[in-house]
Amino acid sequence: MTLSIRRAVAADRAGVLALIDGARGDGLSAAERAERGFVQGHFDEAKLAAMEATTGIYVAEEDGRIAGAALTGAASSVQDGGPPRLTVDAAQRAGLAPDRCYLYGPVVVDPSFRGRGVVRNLLRAVDAHLGERFDHGVLFVEQSNLKSLAVHRHLGMHEAAEFAVADRRYTVFSFASGTFRDQPAGSSSPA
Repeated sequence: MTLSIRRAVAADRAGVLALIDGARGDGLSAAERAERGFVQGHFDEAKLAAMEATTGIYVAEEDGRIAGAALTGAASSVQDGGPPRLTVDAAQRAGLAPDRCYLYGPVVVDPSFRGRGVVRNLLRAVDAHLGERFDHGVLFVEQSNLKSLAVHRHLGMHEAAEFAVADRRYTVFSFASGTFRDQPAGSSSPA
């Protein structure tokens, strides 16, 4: 069985939303959420359609089954005052031009596909598709999400900034376009 990566289409929305809902960590203790990772934010078909029409959603699939998904958005189009806006602001303070950055995430992987390089393969595809248009990818991770912090550190992403919303602390990661494009599976990228 071979994992393939492609840009999502409307028919993928239900599967992507199911992955996101399954990755929320609802019903888990704080320790279990930290260990397994979790997804935040509101996503529905309209929001996915808007992402598909701009920078895109990328899905990893095997034999027609969605193994994972990476959502992206143009940093310059972020409107709300929550973590996405604060991520763009932090990236700008770190010297990155918002019109040359895209937001990466969330990224979700079906539990049965974890440990198989799905995130790295998704990043390769995202980088290949968006790297000519944007200089950097940026993302935020809540600091209580130990699993996600570990994954993005393992991938070699640069910790560019931090911010807080109420009692929650976040780390902003960035990576230069081209970082993952030609990287073989299983290797760490440069910071």
